[in-house]
Amino acid sequence: MINGTTRISLRAARANANMTQAQAADKLSEYFGMKISRQRIMEYEKHPAETPPAFGQGFASIYNIPRTIPLRVDTLNNKSVISRGCFE
Repeated sequence: MINGTTRISLRAARANANMTQAQAADKLSEYFGMKISRQRIMEYEKHPAETPPAFGQGFASIYNIPRTIPLRVDTLNNKSVISRGCFE
């Protein structure tokens, strides 16, 4: 926890959900109603600045991250992270 914010990388969140990149892509494909490739998951894990906010919400949903507090996908030490906490 950093400054009241809980952070976890997209890769760690996926691992905690016991999913492969291919499984995450399949779940996001269902979530969005369009084909999402494993390569896109890989790119968002590698380049978090390219992760659209809607995908942050999608990742939170498929990885079962509670929606009780605000969410954003950002970078921490060059890794994509899902953050929940107070943002100003």
